[in-house]
Amino acid sequence: MEFQFQVPTKIIVGRDCVKKNAALFASMGKRTAIVKSGSAGKNGALEDVVRTLEEQDISYHVCENVPPNPTPEDVASLLGYAPDFDFIVAVGGGSAMDAAKCVAVLAVNDIPAMDLYKRPYAHRPLPVVAIPTTCGTGSEVTAVSVLEVGDTKKSVSDPELFPAAALLDAEYLKTLPWEITADTALDALAHCVEGYLILDSLAAEMCAEQAFTYFASYKKSLIGRSFTEDELELMLYTSTLGGIVISMAGTSAVHTIGYPLTVHRNIPHGRACALTLGEYVAFSYDVKKKKIDKMCALLQVDGVEGFQEMIRRILPAFPSFSKEEIIRYTDISAADAARKKNTKPVSKEDILRIYSASLLG
Repeated sequence: MEFQFQVPTKIIVGRDCVKKNAALFASMGKRTAIVKSGSAGKNGALEDVVRTLEEQDISYHVCENVPPNPTPEDVASLLGYAPDFDFIVAVGGGSAMDAAKCVAVLAVNDIPAMDLYKRPYAHRPLPVVAIPTTCGTGSEVTAVSVLEVGDTKKSVSDPELFPAAALLDAEYLKTLPWEITADTALDALAHCVEGYLILDSLAAEMCAEQAFTYFASYKKSLIGRSFTEDELELMLYTSTLGGIVISMAGTSAVHTIGYPLTVHRNIPHGRACALTLGEYVAFSYDVKKKKIDKMCALLQVDGVEGFQEMIRRILPAFPSFSKEEIIRYTDISAADAARKKNTKPVSKEDILRIYSASLLG
């Protein structure tokens, strides 16, 4: 038996955990920059962070809102070269946390934005405290930042990008529109499914299988578009479990073929992944039958068809596509998708079939 399990991020879960862990912020230093999404000022998260920093006599700079799906240039414009900060606080969804990781690099490395992809860095990135306000990305426990580059998205990956701490308070999810809750919950599911199928590891399986059990407990609420406080807590923790899974396993072709849907059609990332996830599971069934059967049992669905139906019922919307679009997205993503770790080799023809079966009906 051989596997690795390293999650260097300190994870703190619970109501008011930002305010209750003021000493953690103080231990990071006396000067910080806050990288945030636009919703951070609406859900109480930014207010809690600012109050906690002020109580600890920590000076702070609040950056402009991170746009959805930021580019390297967007990240550079948030802060640029600023060696006077001791740590970075990320408040928001995946875009804010991914941007914060790169701000942590640029704060101490005077490099062009695209040099984020050139490693190792001369200076170690600043520590990041991540406060997620959606239930999907898992970026609070990964060493990856995904940014939009050209026709697709490209990952900045470095072990030093793991946040130092993640503070999980489901109170910040209460103001989310139900569509964002559903999209991000589907993103967390995709992380767990992809990692579970592409890596045979007891550690990854333990986290993914627990996540499937949690997901089963609130899937009816996702379909019904109404959530209890306990369900929101489970959704947030499931997202973190998904982040732990992909920190060990990575993601599969599902994520890669989802990127053009986000870049060219502005489809939210979690929804873009969910649109093709069911067909990828069907594509993988001949080589991962035992795992997929167990996954479906834990999710309380009737096999692969039941899994696909569950996703269709949760999806906030199902956009229409033309055959020409599908061919274009295949051209954009196929080579990168084939290089990913997958359940079995994936050809360009396979990608076209998955797209077509998923999006053309």
